[in-house]
Amino acid sequence: MKEAKGIVLNRMFVGDYLSANLGHEVINLYQADNGRNYLYLNATGNFVEEHQGRIGYMLLVKFVKMGVLEVLGMATGLHDVFNASIKIPDIYKANKEIIEDQKKYIAQEGSISYYDASISDIFNAAEQQNIFITYRADKVYIPKEKRIYIVFSQDYKEDSEFGTQDCIVAHLEGYRQAKASLKQYIYPEGAFSANGLKDKDIAEKRKDYQTLYSTIVSNQTIWAESNVKVTAELIKRLSNTRKVSLFDICQIQNSETAFSNALSYFMLQTEYRSLWRDFFKDCCNIQLTDNYTVSREEQATIEDKMPKYKKLNSGGRIDLLIRDKRSFIIIENKIKSDINSIESDDEGAQLERYWNYVNWLKDQKETERNSIYPIVLTPNYNSPKIEGPMKDKWKIVTYGQLYNYLTAKKETWRQDPNFEAFYNAIQRHTYANVNDYLYYEMQDKFIRRILDCK
Repeated sequence: MKEAKGIVLNRMFVGDYLSANLGHEVINLYQADNGRNYLYLNATGNFVEEHQGRIGYMLLVKFVKMGVLEVLGMATGLHDVFNASIKIPDIYKANKEIIEDQKKYIAQEGSISYYDASISDIFNAAEQQNIFITYRADKVYIPKEKRIYIVFSQDYKEDSEFGTQDCIVAHLEGYRQAKASLKQYIYPEGAFSANGLKDKDIAEKRKDYQTLYSTIVSNQTIWAESNVKVTAELIKRLSNTRKVSLFDICQIQNSETAFSNALSYFMLQTEYRSLWRDFFKDCCNIQLTDNYTVSREEQATIEDKMPKYKKLNSGGRIDLLIRDKRSFIIIENKIKSDINSIESDDEGAQLERYWNYVNWLKDQKETERNSIYPIVLTPNYNSPKIEGPMKDKWKIVTYGQLYNYLTAKKETWRQDPNFEAFYNAIQRHTYANVNDYLYYEMQDKFIRRILDCK
């Protein structure tokens, strides 16, 4: 067996699978009851035989943006648990043998459990992918003070934000970030297979390994050993997190339509009118009267054919259009839409159409309203860049701002379970990166699953 000194980047907390299921990688940052650290390698817990016995380090990473990964933790001294040498022509027999091999290992370890819940019960038959554990690690570490990033320079050019003393950054010049696979291997010899690679490419990949090893893996000053176990105290703290609501059950946590409908509904309720009036005043600097209306999906078509308007583009549906006696508030709600969709047909086209339409309303139909306030409501992780003529007209308001405001006003709505469900659903859109939310949600699901097993 060759010396195990390769590094594997294990990308965690990714994909729609996690919205309804518990990802196996949640065990990576917890010690089992027996005091040992077990790891699961995404996406299915396995690896090809060529990597058997060759990996010494695992970096637990999450996606930030294309070309940038944040390192959440590191495991060292990896021992293979998954047996990649099991190869049987009949795939059913192979899977059966893998399961038996895993169960045998778990028995040899004297059972593997978290807060007395066995790993086989935590990951039930509906989620089990034949493999419970990929590796056992001697040590697991978490960042001590500074955030740690890996930047693939070929995939991400704007690295100025990672050049401060507030974070540790390993810049890789030869490797490109794996796009489809959730695991990526980096070896000291530069590449697992040098076939077809030029000497320059091999040299760059070897340099990348040394960069990664010296900047992150062997840099003891940036790491603190992690010995976190699932305890009664931890369960008490984490079990007080948000409640599961219909937003979760119906899998509409990312639905722009669902959130726009909820916003419209609660804005129109008599008991919440002053709440929203104060929100627009405090967070948007807009003076709104109590006597306002809210339109959903208003068709933004300019009907006037006069020369002044016929050259203005129009059309589309405005998510929310709020009117009071003095003003209009246009709200374009963006959650999971591609940022570029704001400017999909021409530079600033969608926002410009809505701007033109409401100006037409102001001038031609509803002249008593002389103020227009256009807002893009967006998750913190998906804030758009507005370019062109609309850049200085539209204001960005984040779900984080809305969430913080509603948190401060909790006494106003805390007795309303529907409003509480809406408030809890907003939380996932307050993180700087969507994977941050998945990380915290995964811990919550892990604790719930353990309690279900008790």
